[in-house]
Formats: sequence, structure tokens, C-alpha cells
Amino acid sequence: MSNEGSGLIGNKSYTATLLLAFFLGGFGIHRFYTGYIGIGIIQLITAGGCGIWTLIDFVNLCFGNFKDADGNLLADYNPALGRTLFWVWIALIVLGVVFNVAVTSSVVGGIH
Repeated sequence: MSNEGSGLIGNKSYTATLLLAFFLGGFGIHRFYTGYIGIGIIQLITAGGCGIWTLIDFVNLCFGNFKDADGNLLADYNPALGRTLFWVWIALIVLGVVFNVAVTSSVVGGIH
């Protein structure tokens, strides 16, 4: 029997799921943890759907829109932690882009 949409709180930790998605999302480990074994295997094989699926899962987790395989909400939801990790993730992306642009421009500039 599914609890889809019932608003029940499951026994899977929000914090653990969020951290698993942040550090190991490309491997789908957060999906295995929350009971989505089939989807976890697919994410593991496809590197998180080439990152797109991982991105969607992470954003949904950050803003509390992720449920376990039984349709239950994750326990100990912490919106401040979700927002913080979301902005840390955005900052890491921006730093990565800036670093890659700097390295690429120095390599290209050194060739001429």
C-alpha cells in the first residue's frame, strides 16, 4: 500500500539523503538509500543520467520535494540546510567555470 500524497514521515533521514546526493549523486547512492533500487542502478550505469537526473534530484531534495520509495516524506527536514547546500553547490559551479575559463585562456594565450 502506497502512502503517495499522504504526508506521512518515513524513517529515511533528510540530512543523510541530501549529503549522499551532494557527494555521491552521480552514482545514484541517494536513490539506493531511499529505496529506489531500480532507479539507483540506472543512475549508477548512466552517471546520474549524465548529471541531469542528479541535478533534478539534488534541487528537489534541497527544497523538500523528494520522497522515499514508499511515498513518505523524509524525516528531519531542514530547509536551512537544503538552501545552504544549494548555494554552496551554485558557488562551486561558478568557481569551476571561472577556473576553467582562466586555465583555458592561459593555455590558448600561451600557444600563440
